[in-house]
Amino acid sequence: MKNLLFISIVFLLACTPPKNASDKHNTNTNSINYTVGFYNVENLFDTEDDPLINDDEFTDSGEKEWNDERYQLKLENISEVIYSLSTNGLPIAFGLCEVENKKVVEDLVNTESLKTQNYGIVHYDSQDERGIDNAFIYRKDVLKILSSKAITPSISINGIEDRTRDILYVKTQIKSQKSELHFFINHFPSRSGGQEKSEPKRLSVAKLLAETIAEIKFSDENAAIIILGDFNDMPNNKSIREILGACPLENNCYLNNLSYPFHDKHQGTYNYKGNWNVLDQIIVSKPLTNKENSMSILNNEAKILQSPFVMYTSEDGTTTPSRTYGGNNYYGGISDHLATYCTISIKQ
Repeated sequence: MKNLLFISIVFLLACTPPKNASDKHNTNTNSINYTVGFYNVENLFDTEDDPLINDDEFTDSGEKEWNDERYQLKLENISEVIYSLSTNGLPIAFGLCEVENKKVVEDLVNTESLKTQNYGIVHYDSQDERGIDNAFIYRKDVLKILSSKAITPSISINGIEDRTRDILYVKTQIKSQKSELHFFINHFPSRSGGQEKSEPKRLSVAKLLAETIAEIKFSDENAAIIILGDFNDMPNNKSIREILGACPLENNCYLNNLSYPFHDKHQGTYNYKGNWNVLDQIIVSKPLTNKENSMSILNNEAKILQSPFVMYTSEDGTTTPSRTYGGNNYYGGISDHLATYCTISIKQ
């Protein structure tokens, strides 16, 4: 267990806000700021064997020797990641991917760091063969759920049907302003088999996402849309740049990829063979980039959480996300991805 003690000690030493941190008002602009984020939590499975999905490896008798002690540690570590973003109070909305079921999300929001917030949960079981889903947690004191649904992709490559994660759509309302916010939580198909073989799957899901967003835009040109997810593609790849149409802010597109600057700077949320990839991205509709509007993204920027407690430092000084497993080797870390987040600023 390489990082077990390290993670706990570093977090205790980290400078974090008190448990009763409240939402911060910007006195210069008379606005209130809220945090929104996303995290691929790297296989958050419970320890029970579900006969309907392929979760055998995540049991105490499975290849990964997954047990309650390891499960509880992972829950606590993930909750501390979410809590560490609470400079404006705990996040009002947070997307998750690679969760096994609703139960693990319920266990997460009932951890010591998060339970006082009484988070609500939106979750649907997806058709993914491994049983991993997307989920959405939200602060009930700030957001009201107007509607939600799982948007199921239909992927057929060379006549072969493929199952993948649903797109989770949640339509919300900020209670104090009656302002609507549309959230999409995504986990596009993996790059397994290589880019050439796997890319058509992601193009198919991106097309479905783009069509759904076009419907919202048609009904409301000023719709506030936040797209969160692990896209398994970079911001300049075809699924994101061409099919979805998300581009850098300066290009003045309808969908603006706030994570594009990380790509230009060779930074990222996932490290593959020493190279950083911006797989986890935040994309917003144009109205949210206009600071003159009643609701906008603060500084039009996304951020990546890179605090020491989420990182692993190798002997040569290289830092990578502190993962839970490498194959079947247990490292005791949190996730092989880094969380990304942004701040919504709302004028009062």
